[in-house]
Amino acid sequence: MDSIKYLDTMGIESLFSVASGRDRLILLCLYDLGCRVGELVTTRVSDIDFHNGFIRIQSSRTKTRHFRAARVSQATLQAIRENLQLGQVWLFPGRCDGHLSTKTVLRTIDRLAEEAGIQEVSSRKKLSRRKVTPHILRHSHVVNALMAGVPVPMIQKQVGHKRLSTTEIYATVAPALVKEAYDGRGFGPR
Repeated sequence: MDSIKYLDTMGIESLFSVASGRDRLILLCLYDLGCRVGELVTTRVSDIDFHNGFIRIQSSRTKTRHFRAARVSQATLQAIRENLQLGQVWLFPGRCDGHLSTKTVLRTIDRLAEEAGIQEVSSRKKLSRRKVTPHILRHSHVVNALMAGVPVPMIQKQVGHKRLSTTEIYATVAPALVKEAYDGRGFGPR
C-alpha cells in the first residue's frame, strides 16, 4: 500500500454537512461500519440486530469470505429506523425489488464530495480523479478509529481484514498515532 487516502474528521464533517435522507444514511453506514460498498448494498433489513447494535455481514458477501458482525452506533441505527419502510427487504432498495447498485453509491459519494468542496475535479472529465469514494470512507473509518484509540484487533474485526498486519498498515499514515500512543501512556525516561 503506497499511500492510504482518507478523510480526517473535518473532511467527514464536511461530507455529512451536505447530505440528507438516503444519502446521509449511505454515508453513515459506510463510515460507521467501515464496510465495503458491496457489503453495504447487499445488506438486508433482516441482517440488522437493532437490540444488540450489530449488522451481520454474511460470508458470501465479503471479500475474505468470513462472516462478521459489525458494530453499528445508536445514531446510525436510529437513522436506519427513520428511513425504513414497512415490508422493506434491502437496507438500500433499488429497482425491480433488488438492492441499490454500487454504481449509484459511487455517484452519490462523488456528488456529495463535490458539494462539500472536498472532491478533486479535473477540467477534463476523462481525467477526473476521485478523491472521495466509498472505499476512502472505509479507510477513514480505520484511521479515525486508530486516532480515537480503538485497539487494532478490534478494528480488524470490525472491517473484516483477514490479517492483523493489513489493519496495522494504517498506522503508517499518521506517525502522530505512534507519538500519541507513547505520550498518552507517559512512556519514556523522566
